[in-house]
Amino acid sequence: MKNELFYYIAEHIFLKCTLSSPFKKTQKEKKFVISKLKEKKYGVEIQYVKHNNIINFNNLDELLNYIEPFTLLFKQALIKTQNQNIQLLMNKNMEIKKITKNASNETKTNHKKDYLLKDGEEIAFLIELGVMSKDAKVKANSYKKFKQINRFLELIHDQFKDDSRESIHIVDFGCGKGYLTFAMYHYFSAIRGIKTNIQGLDLKEDVIKRCNDIAKKCHYQGLSFSKGFVEDYETTSPIDLIITLHACDTATDEAIYFGLKHNIEHMFFVPCCQHELNSQLKNKSNTAMLKHGIFKERLTSIITDSARSLLIEYSGYKVQCLEFIETEHTAKNILLRCKKIQNNSKREKTLYQNYIDFKTEWNITPYLEKKLNLHN
Repeated sequence: MKNELFYYIAEHIFLKCTLSSPFKKTQKEKKFVISKLKEKKYGVEIQYVKHNNIINFNNLDELLNYIEPFTLLFKQALIKTQNQNIQLLMNKNMEIKKITKNASNETKTNHKKDYLLKDGEEIAFLIELGVMSKDAKVKANSYKKFKQINRFLELIHDQFKDDSRESIHIVDFGCGKGYLTFAMYHYFSAIRGIKTNIQGLDLKEDVIKRCNDIAKKCHYQGLSFSKGFVEDYETTSPIDLIITLHACDTATDEAIYFGLKHNIEHMFFVPCCQHELNSQLKNKSNTAMLKHGIFKERLTSIITDSARSLLIEYSGYKVQCLEFIETEHTAKNILLRCKKIQNNSKREKTLYQNYIDFKTEWNITPYLEKKLNLHN
């Protein structure tokens, strides 16, 4: 098996190699996954019963030397290439049977969505969080959560897929139980092979303790959780990305202001309840929309996020407003995805006037405007 495996790896033909079915049931290593991350970089994930260990290599010779002993421990190897899936089966006599399938034909018959996190692949944090069972199957009552996590990672991947950075520093304000915090760490560290440092902040001590325990079990050395929120956070290290999901009312504005004040390159916000502007809204041309409470409540959310988007754009960002998850799961499903760009005076002047026209039309003075100390 070693010679076959090394050929596909050394010739850079493979995308992913998975060693499985240990010869000995008592063997502590249950699965061994080798991934091609990017040019001349590789990732190795060793899956144990209760945790995974991830190692990255920048050198092909180091990779081959490291994996050589493991090629004798498993009966099966699945090698995925651009066009083929090659399965190697080794019997007790060390004889190898090779089965080759056309990958494109397999793709045509597979109508399941190609998630970044896959059902059936053992992912330590999903097991610890109860989304997956110990046999790497997504639990029936957790499939919506599984889809939400993958949807979020799709939005992250779309923003960072062409990014060639070697390391990343992320802060998650209001991380809650940490589903997306863990998912980001797995994405950047295990999938992308980037040195990853993430801090999750929340106000609940029991949640923080549990998240830190899971991070330790999963051997996620660059992931930590602390009690606190935006106003409590201090760091001397530059931050590359902040996220805030479902922070209530003006707590989202505090996170936005933090990002703008520190010129953070990437920001992701999913606002929650929006109460601040409800009593301010007035518009003579749209009295019918403000007449009924349910309409006014929904309109308040749209106007609040529209004002935020305009202010973030004025501050030198490209802003995309995207559907985070389907409305059948929650109405609070709008994500503001922001990326720092180079502003010019003409764009800044136009965006400022757009904001002034918008706030005047709806008779509002948002909290974020006050934080930014804007004057007409």
